[in-house]
Amino acid sequence: MRILIIGAGDIGLPIINHLSGGGNLLTVIEKDEKNCKQIADQADAAIFRGTGTNIEIWKDAGAEKIDAMLALTNDDDVNTEACEIAKKQFGIPFVISRAHQPENMTRMREGGADVVICPSCETRRLFLNALESRFSEILYEEVDLDFKIVIAIVPRNGSIIGKTMKELELSENCRIGSVLRNNSFEFPTESFMSKGEDRVLLVGMSQFVDKAAEKLVNVELT
Repeated sequence: MRILIIGAGDIGLPIINHLSGGGNLLTVIEKDEKNCKQIADQADAAIFRGTGTNIEIWKDAGAEKIDAMLALTNDDDVNTEACEIAKKQFGIPFVISRAHQPENMTRMREGGADVVICPSCETRRLFLNALESRFSEILYEEVDLDFKIVIAIVPRNGSIIGKTMKELELSENCRIGSVLRNNSFEFPTESFMSKGEDRVLLVGMSQFVDKAAEKLVNVELT
């Protein structure tokens, strides 16, 4: 695969080193001279020193032949413009962008990114999952869309045990996708009753999914 990488910093360098060993044809645009030298010493890649928004560099790099582009700089404005150049000027089929700030994710998608990854959001998700892993786990989250998918595990002494789905009184902005029980799954009706160790898939707006998960994992105090 022919891959163009914009930015060879803290995230870009390890990715370049990994992809270099996989038979890919790498092209890198990086403005820092030290980073360029490090790439030359460690990876098999064509290196162009400059900014990721310089069209002439893109042309010299043969961007019209690229299969995938990764915008990995620390500057969201540069990454957004790189996505626009990749998709709209060179028709690169697959574009991935790094977002330093979550609020810029939508702008990058509108600019042409097929996938946007925000490391700070992913780090937050991992830490919360580690903290709450006994009873719930965030499977997917789109911060800019206020959307979340969570799987909540009903404790053996959970306060909702024996209650129906209707009695949970979940918000219209949150849905139960399915309930995993005894190595099978069900699509619960309003009369479906909860049992201990049920794994409940919740989908919807983040705040309402969080509230529903709190109900599901709440423990009956004795």
